[in-house]
Amino acid sequence: MKYTLIKRNKSFRADSHSHFISWMRKMDLQYWKDNKDFMEGYSYRKMTFEKIEIRHEDESFFVEDLQKNNLLKIDTSKGFFGLF
Repeated sequence: MKYTLIKRNKSFRADSHSHFISWMRKMDLQYWKDNKDFMEGYSYRKMTFEKIEIRHEDESFFVEDLQKNNLLKIDTSKGFFGLF
């Protein structure tokens, strides 16, 4: 699947939400010990600075809320004849 952060116009291909969140965590300027720690901090920042509520208890909820708030787009198409 292709995950695109809309505001940053950055894309990443990942096979799971967990893999995508790990990529987000590693690309962040701040150090986070794991995905759970990152999701909690990211959610806090979004609420504090943009008044956007993102659930951080579960990776599926986190990704769902990113999509719901137009921060993330997920393209599940395989491309040309399902090859890419």
